[in-house]
Amino acid sequence: MPRIYDSASNPIDFCKSCFPKETIAEKLYGNPQKTGLAPDERGNCFSYKEDHPEYDAVDYNCEICNKKLTYRDD
Repeated sequence: MPRIYDSASNPIDFCKSCFPKETIAEKLYGNPQKTGLAPDERGNCFSYKEDHPEYDAVDYNCEICNKKLTYRDD
């Protein structure tokens, strides 16, 4: 946790405090009219609470507050 894939299957990472509830996340990131569909025609690829790399091993920032993600956000 906390990673979301939008409807086009793009990964979006959040710190624990900014991670949205599933209903809000689906409205923001699961709408193909806003974020598109997967390029390989799999349809709407929105998914919630997906696996991600260990944040200490990579350089990711929170989508909302732009804080560098650390092991505390895993």
